[in-house]
Amino acid sequence: MGEIWGRRRARSETIGTAIEAPARDDRQLTEETLKPVRPRVSAAAVRLNAQQTKAVEHERGPLLVLAGAGSGKTRVITARIARLIERGVPPERIGAVTFTNKAAEEMRHRLTPVVGTKAGSAIWLSTFHSFGVRFVREEARHLGLGKRFSVFDQGDSLGLIRELLRTEAKVDRRLDAQAVLTRISLWKNALKAPSEVKPKTEEYEQAAAAVYGPYEMHLQSMHAVDFDDLVVRPVRLLKQRLEIRERWRHRFSHILVDEFQDTNEAQLELVRLLANHDGNVCVVGDDDQSIYGWRGACIHNILSFEDRFPGAQVAKLEDNYRSSARILNVANAAIGGAQNRRHPKTLRSTRHRGERVRLCLLPEPREEAEFVAAEIRHLCKSGVDPQEIGVLYRSNTQAKLVEEELRVAGIGYRVFGGTRLFDRKEVKDAIAYLRLALNPHDELSLRRIINTPVRGLGTQSLRHLQEHAQRSRTGLLQALRAAPHIDALSNRAKASSSTLVDAIDRAAAAFRVGRFAVGARALLSEVGMLTSDPSEDGKRNRLAHLTFLLESIARLERRSSAGDRRGLQQLLHHLTLDSSNEEDAAPGRRVTLSSLHSAKGLEFSVVFLIGCVEGVLPHTRTTDPKVTDVAVADVEEERRLFYVGVTRTRDLLYLTRSKARVHRGRLHPLTPSRFLQGLPEIDVEEYQSPRNVEMERDEVAEMAKALLERLGSTG
Repeated sequence: MGEIWGRRRARSETIGTAIEAPARDDRQLTEETLKPVRPRVSAAAVRLNAQQTKAVEHERGPLLVLAGAGSGKTRVITARIARLIERGVPPERIGAVTFTNKAAEEMRHRLTPVVGTKAGSAIWLSTFHSFGVRFVREEARHLGLGKRFSVFDQGDSLGLIRELLRTEAKVDRRLDAQAVLTRISLWKNALKAPSEVKPKTEEYEQAAAAVYGPYEMHLQSMHAVDFDDLVVRPVRLLKQRLEIRERWRHRFSHILVDEFQDTNEAQLELVRLLANHDGNVCVVGDDDQSIYGWRGACIHNILSFEDRFPGAQVAKLEDNYRSSARILNVANAAIGGAQNRRHPKTLRSTRHRGERVRLCLLPEPREEAEFVAAEIRHLCKSGVDPQEIGVLYRSNTQAKLVEEELRVAGIGYRVFGGTRLFDRKEVKDAIAYLRLALNPHDELSLRRIINTPVRGLGTQSLRHLQEHAQRSRTGLLQALRAAPHIDALSNRAKASSSTLVDAIDRAAAAFRVGRFAVGARALLSEVGMLTSDPSEDGKRNRLAHLTFLLESIARLERRSSAGDRRGLQQLLHHLTLDSSNEEDAAPGRRVTLSSLHSAKGLEFSVVFLIGCVEGVLPHTRTTDPKVTDVAVADVEEERRLFYVGVTRTRDLLYLTRSKARVHRGRLHPLTPSRFLQGLPEIDVEEYQSPRNVEMERDEVAEMAKALLERLGSTG
C-alpha cells in the first residue's frame, strides 16, 4: 500500500478528471536517443567514504545498499546515477523510484548540478504511483480502460465503499468504511484477486470480502483506477503479456529504488518485472527503519533481497554524519535487542562524543508535558533555534497535553504530518462559542457558529437577521434576541435563535463569576457540540478533541484557584482564542511536534521522545488489537520505531516517561518501556531539571506580564 495512507501521496491527476491516453508508440530508441550525456561533475569528485564508494562503483548485477540512519544515502544514490552516466548509460534508461514527491524532487535537485539539466530531466525519477500513471496512460488500451480514464483518490474510494456496504455487505450495523477499504487495499497489494481472498470470520473481513468484487467491477465500469491499481494493474499486465514486459524492460538499463524497506509485495514485483536480464537493480534501504508494516510494507522484501535477486552484492553504510557518539551508542543498544536481523549494522559517529542521553521520570503525563515545555523554554532562551527542537511521540493523542503547555508558555509550534489541536474545525467552532460568551460584540464568532451545528439558521435566515439589525441599528446578537418578532423568519429559525441566545447568556453569566469549566461544558452541550454518534466516521475523534479543550479549561481554572479570576480569563483567552501572533513568526522558527511515523526523514539538534512506557511505546495494540485493526504491528516494529526516534537527534536527546496516570478516577502505575533496558550506563543519565523551582517563582510572573501586554496589544 506504500505511500497512500498517512504519507504524502504523489497524486498526478485531478480526481474524477478523465485522462487522455496517448497513442501507443512501439518505436525503439534511436541512436541519437542513446547518445551518452556526460555529467557536468565527475562522480569521483563527490566526497565519499569507502562504504559509499563501493555502492557507487558497483557496475553490473543486483546491489543491496543497507543505509543506516544519517549515513548519506541520498548522496550515494546521486553519485551512483552520475557514475552510470559517466560510463555511457543514457539517462533516459535509468529509472529511480522513491515514495514521496518531496524525496523525488530532492533527488532531482541534487542530481541536476552534477549531471546537468538535460540529463537530470531525462532520468525516470518518480514515485511508484506517478510511474504507474505513466504506465497506465501508455497501456490504457491493453488494460481495458479506453482512451479516457479517471483516477480515484481515497475520498472517492471511500464514497464507493460506503455505498457498497449498504447494498452488498448486508451488515446489521454501520461499519468503518476506512477499515474496510484498508483490507481491500492490503489484498490488492498482496496481488490477491477477489476470488482468491479467504476472509477470516471477523465481521470486517467478511464485509470487505463481500464488497471487494463489486468495488472492482464498479471501477472498471467507470473506466477508473484507484491508487493501488497504479501499481497492481501494471504488475498484472506485465505478468500476462510477454511482449509488453520485454518492451518495458528494454527501456531501463538500471533501476534504483529508495526506501526499499517500505515496499509492499506489488511494488517488489513491479521492480522484478522491470529489471533487465542483467538484473541491474540497486535498492537502498534500512531494515532497522522498517516501520510501516501496519499499512502493507513488507520487511522481508529487504531481508530476502539476495534470495529474490541471486548474486546480489551487499554494501553497508554505517558511518553516521548526523548524531553524536553517545546518541548512537544508545541507538545501537536499542536496536541490538531486535530479532531476525539478517544484516546487523553498528552505526559509527563521525562527530564528537556529545552529551549524555537524559532519562527523565515525571509523576504523571500532565507534569511530563509541563517539563517538556519548561525545558524548551529554557533551551530557546539559551539560544537554541526553536526549529531545531522536535517533540516525538508514538500516538497523536499524546500531542494534546504538549500543545496546551506550549501555548501556555507562549512557544510557537507546528504539528508535522497532522493538524494542531487548536486549528481543528470543531475546536475552532467551540472557541468561537466561548469567545462570544466572553464578548457579546464579537460578531465574527457569531457568524461562524450561528448555524453550527445546523439549526435552521442558514443563508436566508441570516439575511433576514442582518436586515433587522440594519433597520434597528443593533448588532447581530440583538437581532437574534428579537427573532420571535421577525415575521420573515420561519418558526424553526425563531425557536433556534432563542435557544442559542439563552445558552450564550447562561455561559456568559457563569464566566462573569469565574465558573469557566462549568459554563463552557454547559454551553457546548446545549448547542449540540457534544453529541456523539459512534457509527459516524470521525465523530468520536471530534468529540475527544472538544473534551480535551474542556479539560484544558478546567485545569486552567484549578491552577488559578488561589488567584484572580480575571487572570484566568486572560490566560484562557491566550490559550484558546488568540493564536494570531503565532502566525507572525517565520514558518520555520517553531518547535516541531510529530508522531514517530511522520518523523522519519526529519532531524533535529534536540529531541524529546516522550511516553517511553509500556502500552505507549510499545503500543498496547501490539498485544490488544482493536476490531478495526487490519495488520497489527509487532513488538519488533515498535523497537524499530523507537530506534527511528532516537536517530532523529544530532546533539541532545531526552527520553521521558511518567510514573503513573489517572484513568477513570484511579491512579494506575506505568511500567518503563522495555526499550529503555540495556542502554549503556556510561552514555545515559537520570535527569531532573534544575529549573523547575525557578520556573515556578520567577518565569511565571514574567510570562504572565508578557501575556497581558500581548493581549492588551491585540485588543
